[in-house]
Amino acid sequence: MHIIKWSSDFALGIGEIDEQHKALVGMINALDASTHEEYSAENMRRLLDELNAYVKDHFGFEERLMAGGGCSPELVTRHCGEHAYFRSVLRDLTADFDSGRTSITVPLIEYLVHWLLHHIVVVDRAMAKQLNASEPELAARVAAALMRDVTDDLTESERHLLSELRRANDELESQVAERTRDLRGDCLRLEQELAAARAEIETLKARLAAH
Repeated sequence: MHIIKWSSDFALGIGEIDEQHKALVGMINALDASTHEEYSAENMRRLLDELNAYVKDHFGFEERLMAGGGCSPELVTRHCGEHAYFRSVLRDLTADFDSGRTSITVPLIEYLVHWLLHHIVVVDRAMAKQLNASEPELAARVAAALMRDVTDDLTESERHLLSELRRANDELESQVAERTRDLRGDCLRLEQELAAARAEIETLKARLAAH
């Protein structure tokens, strides 16, 4: 029995992404099966490696798609932040196997399922709406409303997961903003130093001309 059964409710209307999501669902179902059957640690690690590789390619595809335009900067930041977070979860899990882990627990599988489905129905769907919309600014408002509607239907555990995802993304956004402020400060200092150097050059020119 599969822990996730693909449904048209998860379809975004972008054929290639929908097929990739179906493949991800199949990989997580395979991991789930490994927790109920006689699977070796080597087989579990192989399934995890395959998931890592596919997630990297899939996230890269979505990020290249957004880089082509049509999505709001806020959504792109959130989307890429969630991608980075999930990749870190998979990296940590892989590292656990390298350190001696021999199995994947059911609660961990459920966590992966919740994350993937929320990401699809909230952030990926918002991306699809903006990419397909002829008015990107209007699409951004529609996407924000969609996110609120989906949140209203979540269970307590799902709300907690979504809250953790948003917290991680907020931290990423804060780091980006801080770095941006630092860069602006560096630019301002360089401009001031350049202006001072120019003024000094003009002063030297004036002195030379006076002689």
